[in-house]
Amino acid sequence: MIGLGNMGSAFATNLLARGYKVHVYNRTQQKATPLKEKGAIVHSTPKELGSSVEVVITSLTDQNAIDQVAHGSDGFLSGLKQGALWIDMSTIDPDASIRHHREARERGIQRLDAPVSGGPGQASKGEVMVLIGGSENLFKRYQSFLNELGKTVVYLGPDGSGHKMKLVVNMYMGLIANSFSEALVLSKKFGFQPKTFVETINKTNHKNGFTETKGPKVAEGKFDPTFSLNNLLKDLRLAHEQAKKNSATLPLGEASLEKYTRASNSGLGQKDFSAIAQEIAKDNGLTI
Repeated sequence: MIGLGNMGSAFATNLLARGYKVHVYNRTQQKATPLKEKGAIVHSTPKELGSSVEVVITSLTDQNAIDQVAHGSDGFLSGLKQGALWIDMSTIDPDASIRHHREARERGIQRLDAPVSGGPGQASKGEVMVLIGGSENLFKRYQSFLNELGKTVVYLGPDGSGHKMKLVVNMYMGLIANSFSEALVLSKKFGFQPKTFVETINKTNHKNGFTETKGPKVAEGKFDPTFSLNNLLKDLRLAHEQAKKNSATLPLGEASLEKYTRASNSGLGQKDFSAIAQEIAKDNGLTI
């Protein structure tokens, strides 16, 4: 496992609990300490890790971070043996994902893009949804292992397909949070408490994962990040660029991108992405 942020650490924790021999690398070494105490083997360079394993899993912020650990004399691609498998569980630009597939193939290394839907709590138990892109034969060969990483594993098509779908899912998630926040603000303008709005919406057929898991926390003013606003903003920007490349007109997506950008610039970027509610409330002279 390369990349020990909230999600990478959770993936590694899950695999350790299932009895796998887990090797880890992170640019900030102290993040590996809790996993080392659970039995993980810590490496000092990506290449050293790559030369010790059959499967490398990356979970990093973006394609630039992946390029830094994949390439060069200390990159894991130079350490992996031919026939080894690289699973990328990061959320990155689909064009970069396709490039990574090509670069791996040129070295005789297999690759699947496998971003996930779900948070660290689900990842630590192997309960996320995994979105797969790459060779279907390769997917079938490793399907049982992929089911150790996620409860639901969906094969979506050739190289980059998993990362394309992940951008679609995250754009949708951002739009839901934005819509929820606007409805919450209007309800507050009417004089209802946020808790009343959330409890009411969750009794309707219009409830969803956001209203049920994030909604109560928003009502309490709790925005500890499981997925930061800045990370969602990164994905919205990628989705916006892909929309332009594919001649898609997405007015709500563009408006949402602008709103999240403003929220980040207002200092909300390190909070959970549900803190978009605070930005929309502020626009209306309210606080949450």
